[in-house]
Amino acid sequence: MHEGFWVWLIGEKGQLAVAGALGGVVRWLSLREDWKDGLVSITVGAICAVYLSPLAIPLFDSVLGKIVVDAAARHSFSGFLIGIGGIAVSGLVLDIWKARRTQVSADKPAPSSKQDKAND
Repeated sequence: MHEGFWVWLIGEKGQLAVAGALGGVVRWLSLREDWKDGLVSITVGAICAVYLSPLAIPLFDSVLGKIVVDAAARHSFSGFLIGIGGIAVSGLVLDIWKARRTQVSADKPAPSSKQDKAND
């Protein structure tokens, strides 16, 4: 089991997770947050780097392709950038989702109670 983790860690997804986690560390230290927020930044950075990379790397490749020629280094750098911005993007998406749910629930009429029907 331990061998599987090390194999994963040195693989592409593992390297993206490490780069994203380090992006989360940079975000945490830059914002001077407490340690709980730091752990969240590191975790979200790693998760976002692994799962958002299929969407983000093609965008970064078109921008960074001539600057960072080595594809592996470009992918790691992309993971790092995703780690820095991942918590902001995921927070934005969750805030939009919450606002939409609040709006939808406010538009629904409140269910009437049995007592209201008895008073009619």
